[in-house]
Amino acid sequence: MTVRCKICGMRAAKIHYTEIVNNQIVTMDLCLECAHEKGIDVEKTGSHGLGDLVAELIDGTVKDETARIGKVTCSRCGYEYSDFRHMGRFGCPECYQSFEAQLNQLLRHIHGATRHVGKVPARIGERVVSYRQRIGQLKEELARAVESENYERAAQLRDEIRQLENTGDAPVQGE
Repeated sequence: MTVRCKICGMRAAKIHYTEIVNNQIVTMDLCLECAHEKGIDVEKTGSHGLGDLVAELIDGTVKDETARIGKVTCSRCGYEYSDFRHMGRFGCPECYQSFEAQLNQLLRHIHGATRHVGKVPARIGERVVSYRQRIGQLKEELARAVESENYERAAQLRDEIRQLENTGDAPVQGE
Protein backbone atom coordinates (compact mmCIF):
# COMPACT_ATOMS: atom_id res chain seq x y z
CA MET A 1 0.00 0.00 0.00
CA THR A 2 1.38 3.39 -0.98
CA VAL A 3 1.47 6.06 1.68
CA ARG A 4 -0.13 9.29 0.47
CA CYS A 5 1.11 12.79 1.16
CA LYS A 6 -0.39 14.17 4.38
CA ILE A 7 -0.82 17.66 2.86
CA CYS A 8 -2.24 17.08 -0.62
CA GLY A 9 -3.46 13.51 -0.14
CA MET A 10 -2.96 12.82 -3.85
CA ARG A 11 0.68 12.00 -4.52
CA ALA A 12 2.82 9.26 -3.02
CA ALA A 13 4.79 10.34 0.03
CA LYS A 14 8.54 10.25 -0.55
CA ILE A 15 9.71 12.25 2.47
CA HIS A 16 9.15 11.28 6.10
CA TYR A 17 9.44 14.61 7.92
CA THR A 18 9.75 14.94 11.71
CA GLU A 19 9.94 18.15 13.71
CA ILE A 20 9.50 19.15 17.32
CA VAL A 21 6.92 21.87 17.96
CA ASN A 22 6.32 23.01 21.55
CA ASN A 23 8.06 19.86 22.86
CA GLN A 24 5.70 17.67 20.79
CA ILE A 25 6.97 15.45 17.98
CA VAL A 26 5.11 16.04 14.72
CA THR A 27 5.67 13.60 11.86
CA MET A 28 4.41 13.91 8.32
CA ASP A 29 4.72 11.84 5.17
CA LEU A 30 5.04 14.28 2.28
CA CYS A 31 5.37 14.15 -1.47
CA LEU A 32 8.33 15.98 -2.99
CA GLU A 33 6.20 18.89 -4.21
CA CYS A 34 4.52 19.57 -0.85
CA ALA A 35 7.85 19.16 0.96
CA HIS A 36 9.32 21.80 -1.35
CA GLU A 37 6.33 24.14 -0.78
CA LYS A 38 6.72 23.68 2.99
CA GLY A 39 10.33 24.84 2.62
CA ILE A 40 12.02 21.51 3.29
CA ASP A 41 15.28 21.36 1.37
CA VAL A 42 14.93 17.87 -0.11
CA GLU A 43 18.53 17.95 -1.37
CA LYS A 44 19.87 18.42 2.16
CA THR A 45 17.50 15.93 3.79
CA GLY A 46 18.44 13.05 1.53
CA SER A 47 20.07 9.91 2.89
CA HIS A 48 23.18 10.72 4.85
CA GLY A 49 25.34 8.62 7.07
CA LEU A 50 25.06 8.95 10.82
CA GLY A 51 28.30 10.91 10.92
CA ASP A 52 26.91 13.47 8.48
CA LEU A 53 23.72 13.81 10.49
CA VAL A 54 25.56 14.28 13.78
CA ALA A 55 27.96 16.74 12.17
CA GLU A 56 25.06 18.80 10.76
CA LEU A 57 23.30 18.85 14.13
CA ILE A 58 26.46 19.81 15.93
CA ASP A 59 27.35 22.51 13.45
CA GLY A 60 23.94 24.09 13.90
CA THR A 61 23.84 23.93 17.68
CA VAL A 62 27.26 24.34 19.21
CA LYS A 63 29.24 26.74 17.01
CA ASP A 64 28.85 29.50 19.58
CA GLU A 65 29.75 27.14 22.42
CA THR A 66 32.91 25.97 20.66
CA ALA A 67 33.97 29.54 19.89
CA ARG A 68 33.34 30.52 23.50
CA ILE A 69 35.33 27.71 25.11
CA GLY A 70 38.05 27.39 22.49
CA LYS A 71 39.59 24.09 21.48
CA VAL A 72 38.74 21.30 23.91
CA THR A 73 41.05 18.32 23.62
CA CYS A 74 40.74 14.77 24.93
CA SER A 75 43.47 14.16 27.48
CA ARG A 76 43.91 10.55 26.41
CA CYS A 77 43.92 10.53 22.60
CA GLY A 78 44.46 14.21 21.78
CA TYR A 79 41.29 14.32 19.70
CA GLU A 80 39.87 17.82 19.51
CA TYR A 81 36.22 18.71 19.79
CA SER A 82 36.47 20.17 16.28
CA ASP A 83 37.52 16.67 15.08
CA PHE A 84 34.32 15.27 16.55
CA ARG A 85 32.28 18.02 14.88
CA HIS A 86 33.93 17.22 11.56
CA MET A 87 33.87 13.40 11.70
CA GLY A 88 30.88 12.71 13.93
CA ARG A 89 32.99 10.17 15.85
CA PHE A 90 35.14 10.10 18.95
CA GLY A 91 38.77 9.04 19.13
CA CYS A 92 38.50 6.98 22.33
CA PRO A 93 36.16 6.24 25.26
CA GLU A 94 37.69 9.10 27.29
CA CYS A 95 36.33 11.61 24.73
CA TYR A 96 32.88 11.22 26.32
CA GLN A 97 34.20 12.75 29.55
CA SER A 98 36.38 15.32 27.82
CA PHE A 99 33.49 16.66 25.75
CA GLU A 100 30.77 16.13 28.36
CA ALA A 101 29.66 19.76 28.52
CA GLN A 102 29.28 20.01 24.75
CA LEU A 103 27.51 16.64 24.52
CA ASN A 104 25.04 17.54 27.26
CA GLN A 105 24.18 20.74 25.42
CA LEU A 106 23.83 18.86 22.14
CA LEU A 107 21.62 16.13 23.64
CA ARG A 108 19.41 18.70 25.37
CA HIS A 109 18.99 20.50 22.07
CA ILE A 110 18.24 17.36 20.06
CA HIS A 111 16.17 15.35 22.56
CA GLY A 112 15.14 17.90 25.17
CA ALA A 113 16.92 15.85 27.88
CA THR A 114 20.20 14.13 28.64
CA ARG A 115 18.63 10.79 29.52
CA HIS A 116 16.12 8.67 27.66
CA VAL A 117 12.53 9.63 28.47
CA GLY A 118 10.78 8.45 25.33
CA LYS A 119 9.29 5.29 23.96
CA VAL A 120 10.65 1.80 24.56
CA PRO A 121 11.14 -0.60 21.64
CA ALA A 122 8.35 -3.19 21.45
CA ARG A 123 10.79 -6.10 21.66
CA ILE A 124 11.75 -5.15 25.22
CA GLY A 125 8.51 -3.46 26.25
CA GLU A 126 7.20 -6.45 28.22
CA ARG A 127 10.52 -6.82 30.01
CA VAL A 128 10.46 -3.13 30.96
CA VAL A 129 6.92 -3.36 32.32
CA SER A 130 7.81 -6.50 34.26
CA TYR A 131 10.98 -4.87 35.59
CA ARG A 132 9.12 -1.73 36.71
CA GLN A 133 6.39 -3.80 38.33
CA ARG A 134 8.95 -5.86 40.27
CA ILE A 135 10.74 -2.74 41.51
CA GLY A 136 7.38 -1.22 42.51
CA GLN A 137 6.38 -4.36 44.40
CA LEU A 138 9.69 -4.43 46.24
CA LYS A 139 9.40 -0.76 47.19
CA GLU A 140 5.88 -1.34 48.56
CA GLU A 141 7.10 -4.35 50.52
CA LEU A 142 10.02 -2.28 51.81
CA ALA A 143 7.65 0.42 53.05
CA ARG A 144 5.56 -2.22 54.86
CA ALA A 145 8.69 -3.76 56.41
CA VAL A 146 9.85 -0.39 57.72
CA GLU A 147 6.36 0.40 59.02
CA SER A 148 6.25 -2.89 60.92
CA GLU A 149 9.83 -2.24 62.14
CA ASN A 150 11.15 -5.39 60.47
CA TYR A 151 14.49 -3.76 59.70
CA GLU A 152 16.31 -6.94 58.76
CA ARG A 153 13.77 -7.64 56.00
CA ALA A 154 13.83 -3.97 55.00
CA ALA A 155 17.61 -4.14 54.53
CA GLN A 156 17.26 -7.26 52.37
CA LEU A 157 14.61 -5.56 50.24
CA ARG A 158 16.69 -2.39 49.92
CA ASP A 159 19.65 -4.45 48.73
CA GLU A 160 17.49 -6.36 46.23
CA ILE A 161 16.09 -3.09 44.84
CA ARG A 162 19.59 -1.62 44.49
CA GLN A 163 20.81 -4.77 42.77
CA LEU A 164 17.95 -4.64 40.27
CA GLU A 165 18.44 -0.92 39.63
CA ASN A 166 22.21 -1.24 39.20
CA THR A 167 22.37 -4.41 37.14
CA GLY A 168 23.95 -3.89 33.74
CA ASP A 169 21.20 -5.65 31.81
CA ALA A 170 18.31 -3.83 33.45
CA PRO A 171 16.13 -2.30 30.71
CA VAL A 172 15.55 1.00 32.55
CA GLN A 173 17.69 2.56 35.24
CA GLY A 174 17.41 5.62 37.44
CA GLU A 175 13.72 5.49 38.23
